[in-house]
Amino acid sequence: MNKILLTLILFLIVSSCCREDSIETARYELTADELALLPYSKGQKINFVHSNGYSFDLNVIEDKIEWKEYHDFCEWNCCGNDYFSYQVKTTILESTYPKFHFVFSLGGTRFNDYYPQVLNLEINNRYFIQFPYDTLTNFICDSITQTTYYDSISLNNQMYYEVCMRNFDSYNFINDSSVLVPMSVYFNNLGLIQLKMSNYETYTINN
Repeated sequence: MNKILLTLILFLIVSSCCREDSIETARYELTADELALLPYSKGQKINFVHSNGYSFDLNVIEDKIEWKEYHDFCEWNCCGNDYFSYQVKTTILESTYPKFHFVFSLGGTRFNDYYPQVLNLEINNRYFIQFPYDTLTNFICDSITQTTYYDSISLNNQMYYEVCMRNFDSYNFINDSSVLVPMSVYFNNLGLIQLKMSNYETYTINN
């Protein structure tokens, strides 16, 4: 009987607590310059070419901006927990063959992680990479971010300017040369311009 009474009391305490409204303490909106880092629109087709000459389209199947909430971790049923809101832009590019699924995001990820001033890229739900940028939306290219900056670079016999390149961390842990994985990605104001694989084959924007 005492056990039942104690359970009832605890339930009433928790229920009364949960009537408290959460308080939004801040809102972080993506700037126009940040949004411009992903220069895609839904329905757009971007032509790419493989290093062997095969041409294919990457289709922009999603391009959305949404608000999400960040709450501090709470193990139990916390009520009236303060939170802040942050804006996330998500853009998804897909191709049928070769089968690619690129998920770009600004402000956070699909896992509801909050990442301010970072452009996230996930390929085929397996390979993840980040491009941090400063308050002026310039990508931070140094030894800490392991990102290389090129004033100009020739990719697939085409010149591109103000390009950032970064290797995938997962590539560094692959010892079997027969395993094909993304090795590096090249990015600039056009968006993704080249993906290089571990066998040194490339997929380059065809503009």
